[in-house]
Amino acid sequence: MTFFSIVLSVYVVVITFQYILIRLVLPRGFSNLTRIAIAFVVTVAVNTIPFLYMSTDHILDRLSWWHRELVLFPYAIFMVASAVSGMLILHLWVARFIVLRLRPGFDRGKRDFFANSARTLVGTSVGALAYGTYHEIRSAEISRVTLPYSRLHPDLDGFRIVQVTDIHAGPFISMQQIAEVVSAANGLKPDLIVLTGDYVNHHRGYISGCVGLLDELKAPAGVFGVYGNHDYYTGIEAVSDAFSKTGISMLRHSGSGAKGVEGLLSIIGVDDPVHGWATDAQFEDVTNVLRLARPDQFNLLLSHRPGIFRLCDSGKVDLTLAGHTHGGQIIVPGIGDRGLSLAGLFLTYTHGLYESHKNPEMRMYVSRGIGTIVAPVRLFCKPEIVEITLALARG
Repeated sequence: MTFFSIVLSVYVVVITFQYILIRLVLPRGFSNLTRIAIAFVVTVAVNTIPFLYMSTDHILDRLSWWHRELVLFPYAIFMVASAVSGMLILHLWVARFIVLRLRPGFDRGKRDFFANSARTLVGTSVGALAYGTYHEIRSAEISRVTLPYSRLHPDLDGFRIVQVTDIHAGPFISMQQIAEVVSAANGLKPDLIVLTGDYVNHHRGYISGCVGLLDELKAPAGVFGVYGNHDYYTGIEAVSDAFSKTGISMLRHSGSGAKGVEGLLSIIGVDDPVHGWATDAQFEDVTNVLRLARPDQFNLLLSHRPGIFRLCDSGKVDLTLAGHTHGGQIIVPGIGDRGLSLAGLFLTYTHGLYESHKNPEMRMYVSRGIGTIVAPVRLFCKPEIVEITLALARG
């Protein structure tokens, strides 16, 4: 109920921003009453789209390309652009109000100032988001990382692991795109493939198609996975039942050896805590899970949430692979060594490689994932397939 209330409140705020922005950008030659009427009609007309789709749920589950490209994507862009532009306009209004109180004669051309600001902000936001939606989400890039370990068994030197995560099968991603990800992962010819959750966004209608495609992933040491919070939102019984009919080994607070490297590589999978999706989720008790680590083997931990890395300070786990964050979907480049991710507003670990302060050979990689949530938008944050090569540290 709380979650629904938050979503509804945000939706109402964004619609209000839309109405204000439309009123502002209309020509000054229109009377105030005309601007009010036009802004109201346009806002109501535009926002009937989600209700039409929700009332025809079968269409949402089987979207043709033109629904996605010509209806759903533009609407999502407009919604996000409205939220961003509206917030910036609100900040400008507050700043201008303060300035005018301090200097009453500063500038009273209120209508022109906000109209020009609104046009600029909306145009810039729509342009940037359109680029992110129609270009950046199209194909996943391959991120190649080599990690040296001093205690790595020589037989694991050069062992390659491919990670795929956060597909979020749904209206924002086509089955063809998922098939392309599977093909790209197989094309890397890794020794091991791992999946770290959120296979379906929220609707069970996508489970069969997505899991069926993932079953085509092949690697000599096997394909292993864990579940994410969205798999629980979708229905964990239905999702796990689909995976049980595949060759993929799903780990839920359990461990397993890898084919061909038995006794050398131990894979541990932790189940998702489900709650706290926008924060560093609290894992209630992973002590028993971490006990599955083998001191004489290389220990690989699979977790949908990267927050578990804080609990892996015992040195038992060599490498943690996680997802969940999507890299924030929007990254502002040039700030820090990995850019400023929107996920950083809520989460400690956002994307890329992390090392423990206690032991630099205890590492975690957080993948930006494949799919998106809320809106099909990525900016300076392309979808990602991760290829990690284990190497024996020399000298």
